[in-house]
Amino acid sequence: MFTQIGFLGSRAPLYIDIIAVAFMILPILFFYSIRYAIIKEIKKHIVTQIMVFILMLVSVIVFEVGMRLAGGFMTYMEASSANYSFFITFLVIHIITAIIVINTWSYQLITAIKAYRKGTLVGDAAASHKRIGKYVAIGIMIVLAQAATVYYLLFVS
Repeated sequence: MFTQIGFLGSRAPLYIDIIAVAFMILPILFFYSIRYAIIKEIKKHIVTQIMVFILMLVSVIVFEVGMRLAGGFMTYMEASSANYSFFITFLVIHIITAIIVINTWSYQLITAIKAYRKGTLVGDAAASHKRIGKYVAIGIMIVLAQAATVYYLLFVS
């Protein structure tokens, strides 16, 4: 899995292609979960948000393990025609953005579950939850666009 060529028609290994597909469906699942909140099925919203978050975490862990087993991104960078300086700068921005989004999403999940259990996720707290949720959704889309660019630079170009 970590050395076998993937199925998306690039130089990417199988594990990267599997993660790419997981990240392609992640926003669909995320917005499907948001739909539950909109139609006031809050328990389903909570469960699906946790499931989507876990999918994302597992994907990131598999990615990190695979990168380490493969020798790091430099192993993949050698076969790429991407400009090294541009790629490193882009990668650092992507990593910082991803860390911010993951931490914000984690905070959102934990505080919302606690507030829901206490019955305090109403009024201003609900409005704040919705506002932060929008930031998380936008952040997820930005991180996924960046990840697609990294995939292209490493395995297609």
